[in-house]
Amino acid sequence: MNNSEQSLIDDYDINPLITDEEKTIYEVGLDSTTNIGLFSLALADLLSSVTIEWYCISFNPLLIHSDINFYPPEVQHLTAGTPHSAFACITNWITAYIAAERCLSIASPLKVKQILTPRRTGFIIVLIYIGITMPVVPEYATAYLAPKFFPEFNKTLVGLAFIEGRYNLGGISLISYSILTFISFIAVILFTAILVIRLKQKTSWRRLSTFDNAQSENMSRRDRAAIKMVIVIASLFIVNFSPTVAFFGAVFIVPEFNITGKYRNLFLVSAAFAFITDALNASINIVSYYTMSTKYRQTFQQVFHRCFKRKSLVDKQQQRFDS
Repeated sequence: MNNSEQSLIDDYDINPLITDEEKTIYEVGLDSTTNIGLFSLALADLLSSVTIEWYCISFNPLLIHSDINFYPPEVQHLTAGTPHSAFACITNWITAYIAAERCLSIASPLKVKQILTPRRTGFIIVLIYIGITMPVVPEYATAYLAPKFFPEFNKTLVGLAFIEGRYNLGGISLISYSILTFISFIAVILFTAILVIRLKQKTSWRRLSTFDNAQSENMSRRDRAAIKMVIVIASLFIVNFSPTVAFFGAVFIVPEFNITGKYRNLFLVSAAFAFITDALNASINIVSYYTMSTKYRQTFQQVFHRCFKRKSLVDKQQQRFDS
């Protein structure tokens, strides 16, 4: 491996925060519907972030002009771009499911707990993963990686190739994810709005029905904190996924807005910008978990206190060895 390739790898180190999310949620336990939802969301964020990392690396000139036998900007379409669309859409739908579950829990907590058990929640999450990945089948059925000649390099490299009849099926994946992303986006906004309204109603009802002013104030303060957290989570989701919704909307409306169409360069630039906001959303979720869940925060501190303690012991042993 030459120096340029080594520097390329060093520049693109995967952010460990995503795996920290999964580790902490797993330590908390998967015995509740909320933890199952958060763990599956963290897993989708991890897969989404990994594909984004590879997408970014694929367009780095150091890799493109290195001595490799494939052309990264084309190979990334099947190994980064398309799978990322699936994982990002999975994130959207799991977020919508969590918002819907919380909304229903506020309306009828006992009935929802009986219906949405941890086992059923896990089954629903698995269905989301399977169902959302199905639209990639037409893309992988009509596109493949094969050796082809690149005049700008004057050599044959592995690149993107298509079967005959590609244009009859090739756009199904992007159109499907455009529709699925838009539906989940609207669902999150709708369920969050309902949840905020219900929480405000609960706050007013508790204030009127509680005779103990101190207890009423504590309840009101707790509810206000919950409302603010929901608004923050919804706002982050809406802001971060608005470019993605706009991107998929353009794919749905403009026929030539795709990887092989007339507006290929604009498509790639728009996809890159959408990927940045997707990566931000995937990385910032850990802040939401840490803020909204006391149990998650306590477990996070315990887990990483052990890690930091172990690291300090290793450093001390290394210092003794050096001296």
